Amino acid sequence: MRVSVVMAVYNSELYLQEAIESILQQTYQHFEFIIVNDGSTDRTKQILDQVRNQKVEVIHLDCNGGAANALNHGIQVASGDWIAIQDADDLSHPTRLEEQVQYVQEHPDLVAVGTLKKCISGKIPVEEKRLKREEHSNFLMDEEQMKRYRFYINPLCHGSMLFSRTAFYKAGKYDPTFRVCYDYDLWMRMFEFGEIHKLPKHLYHYRIHAESLSNGNDGQINEDWVVATKYIHNIVSKEVGHRPFISVLGNSQACKEFERLAEKCDLNVNRYIHSPQPDEAQMIHNSFLSGKTDAVILLEGIQYLALFQELQNKGMVWNASLFKIWAGYL
Repeated sequence: MRVSVVMAVYNSELYLQEAIESILQQTYQHFEFIIVNDGSTDRTKQILDQVRNQKVEVIHLDCNGGAANALNHGIQVASGDWIAIQDADDLSHPTRLEEQVQYVQEHPDLVAVGTLKKCISGKIPVEEKRLKREEHSNFLMDEEQMKRYRFYINPLCHGSMLFSRTAFYKAGKYDPTFRVCYDYDLWMRMFEFGEIHKLPKHLYHYRIHAESLSNGNDGQINEDWVVATKYIHNIVSKEVGHRPFISVLGNSQACKEFERLAEKCDLNVNRYIHSPQPDEAQMIHNSFLSGKTDAVILLEGIQYLALFQELQNKGMVWNASLFKIWAGYL
């Protein structure tokens, strides 16, 4: 089985050589390695031009068009039926491809398979506690779990993925309008074309950079929320036959952030609920029965879980009229 490993690179001179070597040293050798330089302005081009290996094809793009565009470009010229992703500052365990290929051959209904990730520091050390927390974010394992919680959190580590080239094109490729969550958006669509599994092994080393850990408001819309709400909207609108009325449940900070998203994405939010009344569940359910509310989105918050459960007890269905999204506000 021929695999095309595709890497998009933008200004990754510090870790690029190590990332390349982690692929060239794979125990499984029936692969080509396509590296797309996405208009880098550091030493990336010089490093890539020095690579001397017949498995490697380097493509230099003149301008930076984003990782999704670069990956689409690389996959377009790939010859393999299966595509493995490798990020430019991460590392693949030497047996990663071998174990994923074997798994795919044993599970012919698969469209994709990922692995667990081991988190490592960038140039500036990151405390072990934070690395473990990042590893835990990849906790969902079996396909049923991943589909059930797909709106809650991105269930897959992008750089660890091996996926069917045919399913990738059926799903419509990466969407270049997403700056960061183009992979999350792709998985949402690929779930519709077959099974996606995850190997219970840490075969991918994901680098965490201390300078990127800030949770401050940088004015950007949360792309995870954009992806999740896009597909929530699609599901609910298909069910009710019109632009759905959505109620949002979460603390005041989360609701305020979601308001910005709703305005940008033209979501029809009829109510924000951050201080529920004692009879809130009944009020929401009455609104649902009367058609004034078509869905409720919970923006995390353990203080709202009892209300969420009460709505389920009244007959509202998780991932049909009730949805959970990870918000980071507890």
